[in-house]
Amino acid sequence: MAMKENFISMAPDEESSAKVNPIDNNKTLFIDQFTADIDPGNPEFVEDIQNINDAFTHFKPQVDVTFTDEEGGAVDETLHFSEIRDFEANGGKGRLVENSPFLSGVKDKIDVNTKIRKSIEQNRKLRDILKDPKYREELKEVFESMLADLEGAD
Repeated sequence: MAMKENFISMAPDEESSAKVNPIDNNKTLFIDQFTADIDPGNPEFVEDIQNINDAFTHFKPQVDVTFTDEEGGAVDETLHFSEIRDFEANGGKGRLVENSPFLSGVKDKIDVNTKIRKSIEQNRKLRDILKDPKYREELKEVFESMLADLEGAD
């Protein structure tokens, strides 16, 4: 069974003679192979797929990725996709980030740093301390001492 619509081009579908609209200019179409175990030169023809959910269920797309952490080390992870929403990053709030332990960890660190920055911006006394180099150095020493205590508590 052939797809009834070709959403990528203005070309009519051979079987249905349906002419469809191209993708809007404000949309992005990302095409890539998300299954490493399929030979791209010999595609599998599957007739019983009726919709996108059937395609995800049948092909179980996944991709092995290597992320680089803040120290420059490699973090290997396999991303699994079970529906279209799994591709959404959505500014760190999408399913792509949610389903990835590495990306979730990075997002958590960003969120913590954002909260700290907002707290500093809203705290007038702390802002005044940070403006004076002498007090800034003293605050740095206090934080370093606290960090050393925390690291020693393990």
